[in-house]
Amino acid sequence: MELTIDDFQLFERDFFAFKQLKEFYSLDEVEQIKQNYKEHWQKWKTIQQTVAKSLPENYHMSKPKIESWTNGWNLRNHFWCAYRNPQHRNQNACLATLLNKKQFQVYLMFQHYKSDERAGSLAEYNELLSTLQSWSKQVVDIESYYIWPQVEHELTDHLPLTEFLADYNQPEKLKTAMQDRSFQLGKLTFKTENTPDIVQETLKALEELAPLYFALN
Repeated sequence: MELTIDDFQLFERDFFAFKQLKEFYSLDEVEQIKQNYKEHWQKWKTIQQTVAKSLPENYHMSKPKIESWTNGWNLRNHFWCAYRNPQHRNQNACLATLLNKKQFQVYLMFQHYKSDERAGSLAEYNELLSTLQSWSKQVVDIESYYIWPQVEHELTDHLPLTEFLADYNQPEKLKTAMQDRSFQLGKLTFKTENTPDIVQETLKALEELAPLYFALN
């Protein structure tokens, strides 16, 4: 299954609220926009479900949480999906995939939204920073990985992991930038060319990140 530049292009719009869409477009045009979104989201959903079924059985991640294409009042400005072991479904940490107008990312994250209703401490998660040097030695294409504070906007140019690992000052800089929140770490594919086998690419990244995620279980 191929991820194309057109999939990124879906999110290239000035506004996402249905109220605004109805002000600037005819009803037929709004319906066409919605239909286009639904088609791209269905493709996204199929990709994630295919990935989930292809992951190792011992991950127990065959049923990922795939966020809807709308929140009821707005079109999403990205598509998002979370992978969790069902034995730790309420865990704050998760593996996730995200597609926006700039990049497709497969990453490790701490979900702050409603975190007080889930398990897993922020401190425990952030302790993973001290293990990244050894973890990186097990990853073949580390040049495709980036690391950034959770508070950094998703469209910002994130720091390459190779630069982070090469400079002993970077961990402290990152901790300061985190603002008492968390970091995110992931493999990014940018909107520069089509990705012929996005399922395989996603599988590979999830399996590379899995040791970090499962270290928290």
